[in-house]
Amino acid sequence: DNPSNPYSQFSDGKDAVYNKYNEQEMSRKRAQLDAAVKRLEKTPELIKTKQAQQIKANLLEAGGTLKIAMDYFSKASESRDSPQYKKAREFSQRISDLGVSGGQMKRWETAAQDYSDSMKLLGEWKQLVGY
Repeated sequence: DNPSNPYSQFSDGKDAVYNKYNEQEMSRKRAQLDAAVKRLEKTPELIKTKQAQQIKANLLEAGGTLKIAMDYFSKASESRDSPQYKKAREFSQRISDLGVSGGQMKRWETAAQDYSDSMKLLGEWKQLVGY
């Protein structure tokens, strides 16, 4: 790798053409995040109607997209010690807990609480990153 190559995403940044946080990329990640949140918001109905397989499928699609987009907006590649990155990881863990409680164990009350907690964490994360 040549650190002075302006076309490399790994360059030293001087005269770089590539910019990880350009407006087009941020807009695309924002759309992905919004779509994943919309899908996640269907979870309470799935818990209410006890649809374990749908919960798993929903979280598989929405959860993965959310984690990637949240890492992007938390600028995880720059610092894993930031409050926004830590909040994103906390959210990710709660989503995983939801997958276990609702998608595997069929503990509906716990799943409802995990969903509620995850949405609270999502709101806190949004405040931290100014989303």
